[in-house]
Amino acid sequence: MPIKLINARQIFDSCGVPTVEVDMVTELGLFRVGVPSTDLKKLHEAVPLRDNDPQLYQGQGITKAITMINSIIAPELIKMGFEVTQQRDIDNFLLTLDATEDRSRLGANSILVVSLVVAKAASAKKGTPLYRHISDLAEVKYIMLPVPHFTILVGGILSSNNLPFQEYLVLPVGAPSYTEAMRIGTEFYIYVKNLIEGKFGIERTYVADNGGFTAPFEDHKEAMIFLNTAIRQCALQGKLMIGLNAAASFFYKDGAYDINFKNPNSNPQEYLSAEQLCEFYLDDMREFPLVSVEDPFDNEDWEAWSNITMRTTNQILASDLIQTNLQQVGLLLEKKAANSVTLRLSQCATLTEMLDIFRTLVNNRLGVVVMDRLGDTDDTFIADMVVGLGACQLKAGAPHHSERIGKYNQILRIEEELGPLAKYAGKNYRPGPEATQKKKK
Repeated sequence: MPIKLINARQIFDSCGVPTVEVDMVTELGLFRVGVPSTDLKKLHEAVPLRDNDPQLYQGQGITKAITMINSIIAPELIKMGFEVTQQRDIDNFLLTLDATEDRSRLGANSILVVSLVVAKAASAKKGTPLYRHISDLAEVKYIMLPVPHFTILVGGILSSNNLPFQEYLVLPVGAPSYTEAMRIGTEFYIYVKNLIEGKFGIERTYVADNGGFTAPFEDHKEAMIFLNTAIRQCALQGKLMIGLNAAASFFYKDGAYDINFKNPNSNPQEYLSAEQLCEFYLDDMREFPLVSVEDPFDNEDWEAWSNITMRTTNQILASDLIQTNLQQVGLLLEKKAANSVTLRLSQCATLTEMLDIFRTLVNNRLGVVVMDRLGDTDDTFIADMVVGLGACQLKAGAPHHSERIGKYNQILRIEEELGPLAKYAGKNYRPGPEATQKKKK
């Protein structure tokens, strides 16, 4: 089933920034995918192609990327006559066509959107759901519904409050099913909204782009006590756990950590050493139901990462440290710097690259969290991807905003389709190596 037509267009992400969408036509019809925009290009990510014209969209236009797809990628790929089921061959061809190490000629966004729409068309050719097709590509031997990470409170650089860390999340690990996890998470989110209205006033229930509340908490301890109290008031002890996205690189200064960085007069004498910040997290784990900390240290502070990973069995999640880059994963494995890693499609250029990283993580017994992007779209590809990979965790923001809730809703549909075969990861959100040996159902 060769490709008949490929056409790219500009759409807008959830922040109103231009991004790329592609239609692909085969004999079975039209298939469409839109890719996330990138909120901030990080060092080890593949490079998206932007116009850099300050007169249009503050330089964030993507007409160059569209031209690359419609004028170069489309005719060259169609000319090759690939079957859409040849994912690795197609992805390798796209990378060869780009011929740069960082994917900057054609643009990671241009390459990725074509790679993903190929997978969608291939699932139709096989007559299988997208998540099943991804499972086949990844050679995964199990299907699992993920634990959602719901953003509840927002701080750090995402808010003007005094919270040092970017996200305060809850994980419904004690739910018996994905449907129940959604019920617990959404009810808790609404309960917290009402608490914030009562505590700070209705005008303080603003939400950030990821749906988390930007309430004016005075410090981290107050926010943690607030969340823990709310969990108890809802009788969800043991069912709902807390996660943090520290995003520590944003308050790393001169070899130390300034958790009071929003104060322009913060005292350098009060900055925390890596060891002191490690104890800070470990104390939280002892006092609160904190089970996951994302990006607890700066991206170059490898020793600190290795230290905390050695000292806790809770999840130490590497996101900005790795940036879905295979070389960075190799460094992490060498230094034993985390026990879980995030996968973000927009950080690499092809589905095949992401699958190769996934296999490396699973083979080395690391947990996997599939994650969305700040500038996401209403496309639900990652919902099928997280199920197909059996990755067991999905971080897609709060149960708020359609581009986020749409991904959670897609997994509800998959759960319904699986029926009695549906299995929710729950407390096994970081499965051991034996999970990869289970027979696929």
